[in-house]
Amino acid sequence: MKAVLTIIKKEFRRFFGDKRLIFTTILLPGIVLFAVYSALGAVFANLMQDTAVPAAYVRNMPDSMSQKIGAVFDVRADDVSDEDVKSMISEGDVQLLVVFPENFDDLTVAVDVPEVSVYYNSAETASATAYSLMVALLDAHEQDIANVFDINSGSDVYDLADGSDVSMTVLSMVVPMVLIMLLLSGCVAVVLESIAGEKERGTIATILVTPVGRGKLAVGKILALSVVAVLSGISSFIGLIASLPNLLGGMDVGFSLAVYGAADYIGLFLVVISTVLVLVSLLAIISAYAKSVKEANGLIAPVMIIAVICSLVSMFVTAPPLGLYFIPVLNSALCISAIMSGAFGVVPFLITAGVNIACTALLAVLLGVMFNSERIMFNRA
Repeated sequence: MKAVLTIIKKEFRRFFGDKRLIFTTILLPGIVLFAVYSALGAVFANLMQDTAVPAAYVRNMPDSMSQKIGAVFDVRADDVSDEDVKSMISEGDVQLLVVFPENFDDLTVAVDVPEVSVYYNSAETASATAYSLMVALLDAHEQDIANVFDINSGSDVYDLADGSDVSMTVLSMVVPMVLIMLLLSGCVAVVLESIAGEKERGTIATILVTPVGRGKLAVGKILALSVVAVLSGISSFIGLIASLPNLLGGMDVGFSLAVYGAADYIGLFLVVISTVLVLVSLLAIISAYAKSVKEANGLIAPVMIIAVICSLVSMFVTAPPLGLYFIPVLNSALCISAIMSGAFGVVPFLITAGVNIACTALLAVLLGVMFNSERIMFNRA
């Protein structure tokens, strides 16, 4: 145990003794994440405010539709031919040309079905959007004319989801992917330099010739690097949570973190710890195998792809079977998603923690074996 603590202290001195490394690894990720997500929220809000009212030429405007269409569209009354309007639609200057038959309101009560022509440009986003709005208005008007039954037409509130439910749904989709990727980036920042960097500089030999067992050296490295990676992950997580109100500012979802209790935060923290242990152990093996930091950066690409896939899967699997919790990284993403959605389960959490710890132990043993190999550690053919 004393030997492991010695390795941990050495790694801590190397990391915490460099103020620039502390800033770039621990403080900067949270600051950047907060700034980027807040800026995105401001951009989205401006886009929503700056959306122009679609312009439309309407021929033979019926009295029954004039108020509805005028509330959504900029109805042009210029004396322009239909062909010229179609040319304007093709050029993107106008979004729609709507041609109602004469006496539309009289025809709707007759046996004959009148035809409404709506010309638009599907290659132009504004025109395509305007077309969808007009079709929705016409569909609604058709239902008003031939109204057989109404849906949710009373004064009651029919959507029973409150602000906390919506907040938890949004977080369950956003947090797993972002948090997993932030944890991985934090691990990459500290692990590759610690092992591959020492191999590249030749200082790894000094450590290997000490009387410390190679297995203890592997455990010490993993634990020390995990602490640093967790600090980086916590910083990123704080930045993410702090920026979400700004990012979701345009959505009236009643965003609040008060819906989560102490058990949720403790479970989330333990999942993060176990996930970092797995990622650090895996990256440590890649770093020990690589001859340089540059080569190690190239070898971690498959790990990053797998992490992205696992994070994406957690967004679409609503009721995952217990078997998925035996897959490292994927189990962590599923657990984080469950915690954020308010569906925290003890059994999936215990499986995730147990699998991650067992996986870390196996990877630590493999790293110790690699430390014992002079061919790998000294890049000998």
